[in-house]
Amino acid sequence: MLISAILVALIAILSNWWVTHLVTRTWLYPIISGFLVALALGSPIEGMKAAAYINLAYLGWMTVGGTMPGNLPVASVFGTAMTILSGAEPSTAVVFAVPFSLLGILTFQASMSINALWVHKAEAMLDRGNITGMRMMNYVPSFFVALVLVGLPAFCMVYFGADFMKQMLAMIPPSLVSAFQVIGGIMPALGIAMLVSFLGKKRLMPFFYLGFFLVAFLHLGIMAIAVFAIIAAIILNSDRTISIIKG
Repeated sequence: MLISAILVALIAILSNWWVTHLVTRTWLYPIISGFLVALALGSPIEGMKAAAYINLAYLGWMTVGGTMPGNLPVASVFGTAMTILSGAEPSTAVVFAVPFSLLGILTFQASMSINALWVHKAEAMLDRGNITGMRMMNYVPSFFVALVLVGLPAFCMVYFGADFMKQMLAMIPPSLVSAFQVIGGIMPALGIAMLVSFLGKKRLMPFFYLGFFLVAFLHLGIMAIAVFAIIAAIILNSDRTISIIKG
């Protein structure tokens, strides 16, 4: 179990460590990171099923405008591991994943806040001409932040068993969990509002409202609206399009 605990901890770290996302962002999705957790725990089939259920629940997950409705890597790693360790049905994996996803918002915010310290240190080293030190500050400290925030909890969960993590979750006040759920529901709306504020040019806003009403009243799919938007863009920019083709 020690080897499995170490492997799961590494998967948790790598899926939450931003440097690895430069290589591949598939760590973000349960179908990948959850499957790797299942392999580490020796239950690839049941774990894959659990990861698929989690992935289905978060199919529309996205970070819009800098907001984060949940921490998907944390949900996938911890949710899959908890399902396997507790011997639960794969269909119940979402029940384990959601609380971890909400708590993962705190770990994400904490990691971003702590990692901001290394940016200032990197800038100071760059001012002194220490390129190696600057690169070290950009890569190394953030790994240990991920180790403490997600790696150690993942290790303890696997090494000490699912009951240990259940007891830890039970210590969280229900009011705090409810607050996380409310925040998770507000954040997507806040993200869209922030996005609109960035794109809120007078000549573009009519198209935004047009798309909204097409969805709300005509119940058109996103793909249909995207096709209409492309056609409208070509028509409105036909002169520019022709000049590009000729030139």
